[in-house]
Amino acid sequence: MRIPKTGNILIPKIGEKIEKKLKDLELKPEISPKEFLRRHKAGKHRYFSACQTKDGKKVGFYSRLHFNLDAKNKFNREINFLLRLKKSKLKIKKIVPQIINYGIEKDFEWFVREFPRGKPLGFSRNLFQKVNLKLVPKIVKIIFEIQKIPPNFLPKIESFKVENYLARNVYSELVKEGILRKDLADSIQNFIKKNSNFLEKENRCFCHGDLNLGNIISNGKEIWLIDWELIHLNNFAYDIGYLWSHLWQAKRSFRQNLVLVFMKKLKRERVEKFKILFPTVTSFLALGGIKFKEKKVLDAKKRKFFYSQVFENFFNFEKLIKL
Repeated sequence: MRIPKTGNILIPKIGEKIEKKLKDLELKPEISPKEFLRRHKAGKHRYFSACQTKDGKKVGFYSRLHFNLDAKNKFNREINFLLRLKKSKLKIKKIVPQIINYGIEKDFEWFVREFPRGKPLGFSRNLFQKVNLKLVPKIVKIIFEIQKIPPNFLPKIESFKVENYLARNVYSELVKEGILRKDLADSIQNFIKKNSNFLEKENRCFCHGDLNLGNIISNGKEIWLIDWELIHLNNFAYDIGYLWSHLWQAKRSFRQNLVLVFMKKLKRERVEKFKILFPTVTSFLALGGIKFKEKKVLDAKKRKFFYSQVFENFFNFEKLIKL
């Protein structure tokens, strides 16, 4: 059977296959594959559970669920990255849970990694933990360490498509729905077009690619980064912009400090570049954040207001970083 490029189709009998693999590895999962699939059905492209080894040690187990090339490529990319990182001398490896075991089966892949003692800061764009300002320098340091990973660290690593920043269909939809003014949408898109060559030139920095709250583990003092499946080359403002955009529930002081501490570590010429890159990145990410429907009315209003202000202050950098 030919594997499709995309689609939320589960690998045939994947629950049973994962159950068998866990049994072979003598791992006891906190969430069984059966329970995981009952909760999420085909909504998740991979299975994850904390597991206990026969020695009582806690580890993390992942397995691909979706029957498509996109999920397969992402999963294999993360395995390859973790294996290469484990052998490297890069400082970033200290805060990345190391891969312990892995397997490339006939129709699915899996791996086992270390399980750091801590909790995610949140889930996607929703903040769970109270974030302390003391974490800011550590987060910023980690982002700079990510950027020290050589662009050729992985063979055939993908680069972000700069034209995606234009998001013509999404902007048109937001204008039609009255969420965004047409003159502002046009101005933002014209700015991106005008700076397209600059954006292409800056598109050479190694990025985590998915620096959301769920992928940052913290015990209040230390930080670990997980889920490296979306690594790619982008500009140096992408990861910081990605995280900042997901912090709409955090205190304004935390968001401000995050950007200011990051900027203080930049050379003067990079600060000027950052003033172009940061609005471009955050407005792109606001496109996906502004329409998300929160269960609580107050959260929905707060979220929509925050992302609308990202657009409104696109051309006022000082106001943008103070949101």
